[in-house]
Order: sequence, then structure tokens, then C-alpha cells
Amino acid sequence: MRKINYPLLLIIASTLWIIVSFINSWNNMDFGFWARIITLTLLILAMLITIRDTKKNRKKNGAKKSNK
Repeated sequence: MRKINYPLLLIIASTLWIIVSFINSWNNMDFGFWARIITLTLLILAMLITIRDTKKNRKKNGAKKSNK
């Protein structure tokens, strides 16, 4: 059984939430809408940095990827 990659799952969920937000709030783009979009974008950016650093540390330590 594969290990779940939570940062990647969070990126996918955030991207879907941004798309749904645009569809539902097309006529009403107030401050709350843009705050939600900015927050989700920053969350995606943080998860991408987390994934990159995890891969870098794994390569640096020479640890092999586990299949658990």
C-alpha cells in the first residue's frame, strides 16, 4: 500500500476549491472572495515548497523512498 502524499492532496483540493469559488462567485467578487483566493494560492505555494524541501532532504540524506 502506498503512503499518502498529504501536501499533494492539499494542493489538488485547494486548486479545486479555487475553481469552485470562481464558478460560484462570478458576479460577486468582493474582498472575501479575493482573500479566499489569495489564501488558497499561498497554501498551494507552501505545499510546493514543502514537497521540494522534502525531496531535497531525502536526496541529501541518501534515504530510499519507502513503499509503506
